Amino acid sequence: MSEPLVVVGAVIVHAGRILACRRGPAQSAAGQWEFPGGKVEPGETQQQALRRELREELDIDGRVGELVHSATTDVAGRPIELHCWWVRVQTEPRTSTDHDAMRWLAPHELARVAWAEPDLPAVRALESAAGNIEQWESVWNR
Repeated sequence: MSEPLVVVGAVIVHAGRILACRRGPAQSAAGQWEFPGGKVEPGETQQQALRRELREELDIDGRVGELVHSATTDVAGRPIELHCWWVRVQTEPRTSTDHDAMRWLAPHELARVAWAEPDLPAVRALESAAGNIEQWESVWNR
């Protein structure tokens, strides 16, 4: 088995809704939804990688909070190790270099879009912890 590809995703919450981004046509898994983020480069912490990816993809700065969920998923014979983190942003993203659409979804709406396979475990965890999302946002915004 090959070494897992370590990636990070941002669970950005605003007004009780979570940001979902659809992968653009030039991307692998085009048309599927994901949490914004990307690959952790050598020498980076997960938090550093996530801040860098948010600047590169969404042109926003984020404050990384607690870990939401981690899981490893096999995609076409390659293990993808996705770590999703709570992220607070001062401004909402308006454009993306990697995505052709963005939506703010309530926890009960997450299942309405077709998520990329590596993101599904985190989506399920968020759906089952809907009350925690509001609690986390309340604490985070103090």
